[in-house]
Amino acid sequence: MMRIGAHLQRIGHDIIVISAPDFRDDVEGAGLRLVPLGPDARVRPPSQQQRIPMPSLLRRYLLGLAELESTFVSPLAAQYDALEQVLAEEPVDVVLADLTFTGVLALLLRDRPRPEVFTIGVGPVTLSSADTPPFGMAWAPRPGMDYDGVHRVVQGLMLRGVQKSLNRELEALGARPSPVGLVDWPRLADRLVQLTVPTFEYPRQDLPGSVDFVGPVLPDEVGAFDAPDWWPEVLAARTVVHVTQGTFDNHDHDRLIGATASALKEMDIVVVATTGRPFECTDMPPNVFVAEWLPYAALLPHVDVMVTNGGYGGVQHALRYGIPLIVAGESSDKAEVAARVAYTGVGVNLGTDAPSPARIRAAVEHVLARPDYGAAAQRIGSDIVGSRALDSIGSLVSGVTQLSSLKGALREQYSRSSPPQPPQ
Repeated sequence: MMRIGAHLQRIGHDIIVISAPDFRDDVEGAGLRLVPLGPDARVRPPSQQQRIPMPSLLRRYLLGLAELESTFVSPLAAQYDALEQVLAEEPVDVVLADLTFTGVLALLLRDRPRPEVFTIGVGPVTLSSADTPPFGMAWAPRPGMDYDGVHRVVQGLMLRGVQKSLNRELEALGARPSPVGLVDWPRLADRLVQLTVPTFEYPRQDLPGSVDFVGPVLPDEVGAFDAPDWWPEVLAARTVVHVTQGTFDNHDHDRLIGATASALKEMDIVVVATTGRPFECTDMPPNVFVAEWLPYAALLPHVDVMVTNGGYGGVQHALRYGIPLIVAGESSDKAEVAARVAYTGVGVNLGTDAPSPARIRAAVEHVLARPDYGAAAQRIGSDIVGSRALDSIGSLVSGVTQLSSLKGALREQYSRSSPPQPPQ
């Protein structure tokens, strides 16, 4: 979202960013204005409570319920309050809200004039469709299957409590109840700007016309790069595997980074791990190198396979370079990303967020031995390289602002040309 805001400002728009105060330096460093969210408006990291043994589908269901409440329902009122503050003080033509900023729902469902609202699809498409299973199940669609009945059961029974919570929040803000289920809320926006290419999403014949696939927002330049002292090992390696748990669900590095290091310690492979946060690594094997962060534009051209927990941006960054994937994701949208990786043939879905070293090693050996994974990744990567996300978003926003300016000019011209009305 920061890159989108910075681009829109570069092409002449005034940008206000509503976000957590943690990002003040980043926002203001990009020349943008920050309206800080209060603590009640913040999205919390995925819960780690559901770690008792249970079937994966049941775990995803229970974890999904908790995440829908904590991510989409609980912050809604405080998010809306921050948004209302901006709208009361500033002339706003367009609101761009990422998928988790459900505060805009109250704006969409109140009967009064409002600016255009664009939802930014920062994760896989959540919209219900007759062609796809309900979002959160992480099932790949079967050709010719009609999933409407499954959606009715999920929305009417399994997610009924979450929907009631959502509507209570909306009612307290003076808004109408949502006419759609929580996962379908982007349908209510004027546009859903999806940050991927169509080839990395399930095909849907009933996709609304308001959906625009613009491609992912990825940095193209390396910029200043202070390479670690072990960087020559990466440049000289015959095979490089990158492992990451992203920047969000990365509190327990042993679940994936440690397991991957153990899995590949005896192979003729260089492993590069990025942790996303400070990490004490005192006993890593000699072929495993760890950094808190590395610029992907520098690292990924040298990578042969990525092992990841399924972050949407990181996965698409790998695909942009034609890198096949091994995904171990279960929380948030990560299981859905993993399902799309398997469906599109660009990698392997391990079906768990805590795979054993043996499973990781077998998956790496399997992917390295099968060139079809890399070929599929390169096909989607070609589509990503050909997309122009920032330019497309800029065109959509400029279209709205130009129309708004035209309407304002016409109103002003009409008011000047209209004769004064006689007193009653």
